[in-house]
Amino acid sequence: MENEKTTSTSYQSAIGVAVVAAVFSVIIAILLGVTVYHVKVADPVRSKKLEELKEQAKANPTDAALAETILKLDTPLRRDQFARQYFLKRGTVLLVVTLGLLAAGLLWASSHKPIKPTPTPQGDVKAQQVKHAEQTRTAMSVGIVMLCAAGLFYAMQTPTIPTESTEGQTDPISSYTSIEDAQTQWSTFRGPGGLGICTFENIPDTWDGESGQNILWKTAIDLPGHNSPVVWNNRIFLTGATKEAQAIYCIDAETGNILWTGEVTVVPSPEREDMEVMEDTGYAAPTAVTDGKRVCAIFAGGDLGCFTIDGEKLWEKHLGVPDSMYGYSASLTWYENLVIVQWDVGYEGEDSKLIAFDWQTGEQVWQTARPVPNSWSSPTVTQVGDSCQILTAASPYVIAYDAKTGTEIYSAECIEGDIASSPIIADGKIFAIEPYNKLVAINATNAQGDITETNIAWAAEESMPDICSPVSDGTHVWTLTTQGDLGCFNVADGSLVYTQSLDATFQASPTLVGRTLYLLSEKGTMVIAQTGPEYKELKRSELGEKAFACPAFQDGRIYIRSHQNLIAIGAGK
Repeated sequence: MENEKTTSTSYQSAIGVAVVAAVFSVIIAILLGVTVYHVKVADPVRSKKLEELKEQAKANPTDAALAETILKLDTPLRRDQFARQYFLKRGTVLLVVTLGLLAAGLLWASSHKPIKPTPTPQGDVKAQQVKHAEQTRTAMSVGIVMLCAAGLFYAMQTPTIPTESTEGQTDPISSYTSIEDAQTQWSTFRGPGGLGICTFENIPDTWDGESGQNILWKTAIDLPGHNSPVVWNNRIFLTGATKEAQAIYCIDAETGNILWTGEVTVVPSPEREDMEVMEDTGYAAPTAVTDGKRVCAIFAGGDLGCFTIDGEKLWEKHLGVPDSMYGYSASLTWYENLVIVQWDVGYEGEDSKLIAFDWQTGEQVWQTARPVPNSWSSPTVTQVGDSCQILTAASPYVIAYDAKTGTEIYSAECIEGDIASSPIIADGKIFAIEPYNKLVAINATNAQGDITETNIAWAAEESMPDICSPVSDGTHVWTLTTQGDLGCFNVADGSLVYTQSLDATFQASPTLVGRTLYLLSEKGTMVIAQTGPEYKELKRSELGEKAFACPAFQDGRIYIRSHQNLIAIGAGK
């Protein structure tokens, strides 16, 4: 009698499992069917419409409303397509699981189906057995419902791509990376804080491009660009562009393989057609920026694109073609959840601004007007006293802003001309260069408002760079002219320590590596000299290819972009 009751209870529970699994299987199948319809029918129609609009835009480049319509359609379409492919994978797996539960429930029910009704005990025994059977069925049914509901919730979640944190955990892509983590990477132009200081170990000092000595790999980049590579763990990012195309490249640091290429839309317009850039600047002079979760880049035409590190396009912004004498070249920087653009354009100081966009969404977080004409200097985010500040330089001001809010903290009217060198900070002083004429040191600690001459620590009037940014070890500060004159100045008082002609021309800024200076010439010669009060050249290593961009560094590695290739250098090969 007891065995028959157990069989009946198992049969009813198995039927309950099968029913619940069948219901969820039908729901998932319907959702998958709807998704397949969108993938096969609806999305291709939207894609066709978008392509038709792009063709219309080519024929009507002055139609601003049409260009805006294209932008509004493009990003949502890409996101929908990615999300649907993502759901198809998860939903299919979940459907297989629920069908498996359905089959298991039916098989269990068939093997435990009661052969005939059996009398049930009376009184308390009967009540207890009925209650026990109901509790068993209820528990199993609730468990199955919760399992299927959790699976369905998992399948329908908006896809996020996890990235590895420094502790090996996974963080949602919507979170931001700390400045402390950024200090361990080469994520911006000239590395952490834009200071041109490499703190990594085992940096190679000997290589030869012709023989292949210590050349780990060489990867051709099909679109040209003078921007520098940026590195986060095992991924390298750089950009390339022509008048017709612009893209971000992601390259595997171990193999040199191009993992993906992200295209950033070129929006047709009369201004774009008339845009001219110098050959030395090109269409992809600004260096990209990464926070280890995303990468963002800006191009000469004012087009801004952001991707996940796995190549999913997150957003685009089109700031308009900049009014820039030599071609726009300010690199991006970042702070926490913000991508920061120094948009110095025009000649009257009325259109320039500093803009912060949200890393994940592309929404503008803040914008601050700048009273300066077009410049080619890049902003740097660095610690000044107790705060993180954005340091900028453009005629006639050096201006510092609060990195979180964009509020101006102080400004110093102290430089003139076509400013291309980026400011740095060392020993509590900001160093900025007036091209050809002088190096200015500003006391930055506790500075507020309009800085007077009393805040100018000193100004050294010597031959100065028109392109290269300075570098400092806190005791000395070095400058490097295009013509190859290396200047060394005392940080405390600005006195000239020495000048040295390097018999080469340079566009890449110097990098401080331990107690050595790495100076990359246009011909691809790396001049390595020791720091200190006297110039002492240690060696020269030849890349064998022309190079304009600043190198990027990582433990045991140097990454150099030549005119045609990205080249990895490391000891041991």
